[in-house]
Amino acid sequence: MKLIVNTVNLKLGGALQRSISFLNELKIIGKDEYYIFYSDEVKNQINVESFPSNFKFYFFKYSPASLIKRKQIISYFNKLEQEINPDIVFSFVGPAYWRPKSIHLVGFGIPHIVYNDYLYVKKLPLKSKLEMLYKKFWTKYEADYFVVQTEDVKIRLSKVLNIPLEKIFLVPNGYGYQYKDKNLNLFQDTKVKGFLLLSTYRPNKNFEIINDVINQLKKMNIKVEFHVTINNSDYNKLFSKNKSWVINHGPVKNNDCPQLYAVSYAMFLPSHLECFSASYAEAMKMKRPILTSDLSFAHTVCGDAALYFNNNDPTDIAKKIKLIIEDKELYNKLVECGTERLKTFFDSKQQAMSYIKICNKIIEMSK
Repeated sequence: MKLIVNTVNLKLGGALQRSISFLNELKIIGKDEYYIFYSDEVKNQINVESFPSNFKFYFFKYSPASLIKRKQIISYFNKLEQEINPDIVFSFVGPAYWRPKSIHLVGFGIPHIVYNDYLYVKKLPLKSKLEMLYKKFWTKYEADYFVVQTEDVKIRLSKVLNIPLEKIFLVPNGYGYQYKDKNLNLFQDTKVKGFLLLSTYRPNKNFEIINDVINQLKKMNIKVEFHVTINNSDYNKLFSKNKSWVINHGPVKNNDCPQLYAVSYAMFLPSHLECFSASYAEAMKMKRPILTSDLSFAHTVCGDAALYFNNNDPTDIAKKIKLIIEDKELYNKLVECGTERLKTFFDSKQQAMSYIKICNKIIEMSK
C-alpha cells in the first residue's frame, strides 16, 4: 500500500498530539510506503531522520486552511499526489481543505457539527455559525470515508451530513504514545490540590468559568490550583487577577504531558463540546480522577469514571471540587472505575493498527 498521511492542517490541541503518536507507532509497525505531509508543529515534535526508508516526508510551511496560500498549497498537494500515485490519502483530522483525486479518508473532529442540538451551539454568534457552515461544507465535500472516535459521533455524523454508516469507521481514542510506560500510584497528599486542564485555549473549552469557580471556592475557604497549558497572551487575558490560583505551563510537547498529571490531584475539563478528549483516557491511565461537564459527550466516554458537574454553574463546580478533596473513598473509586474503563479504549499502537487496517479495507472495497 502507498499511503499519503496528511497532517499539514494540524496546528495545536489533541488532534496534533494524536497525529504525533500515530507517526511514532507507524515508525515501529508500518510495513508499507508512507508519504507524510507535515508542518512545523509536527516537525518540532518528531525526529524525521529517525524514520526508516519506507517513509518520505514533505514539509509545508502553510496549510490549505489559509485562504491566501490555499491555491499554492493545493497545487503542490496535487502535484505530489500525481507523482506518488497513492492507493489512499489519510488526512488525520479534517477539514483538510483539499479534495484529492485518490480515495480520501478523513478523521472527523468538529463537535459543533454533530452536537448542533446543544444549547451552546445554538447560542453561538452569527460569525461562528457561518464558520461552522463553511467547515461543514468542506467536511462532506472533501471526504470519501470518515473515521470517528465514538459510536455517538458516528451516528450523529451520519444523520447530520446524510452519510451512509458503512462509510464511517470507528477507532476509539485513548492515551498517546508518551503514556505507554507510565504508571502512577495514587496522588501523594499535599496541602494545595492541583486540578489539571490540559488543553489549548478554545471557546468551547470553557476556561472562563474558572474565575467564577475561584470566587465560589474563596467563599468556601478552599484553596486549590488550576494548572493550564495555554499561550501566555490567553493566560494574561483570562487570569490576570487570579494568577496565584491559576498556574500556566504554556503549550507543552507530547512527552511533557505525563509529568503534569504526576503533580496534579485530578483532571478538570469544563468543556461545552468535545468529540473525544484524550485527556479522559490520559487521566485514567495516570490514575487521576476526572471532574467534567455533565453532558452526553462526556458520559459517552467516561461512564462511571467521572464526577460530573453543571459546567455553566460555578457553585456546582466548586461543590464537586470540595467533594473530591474531602471524600477519599470517592476519589479512589473514580480512579478504580477509570482503570476499568480504560480497557475499552485503544492505546496508540492499537489506534495505528486500526487506521492501517481501515485503509487496506477501503482499498479492497474500491477495487
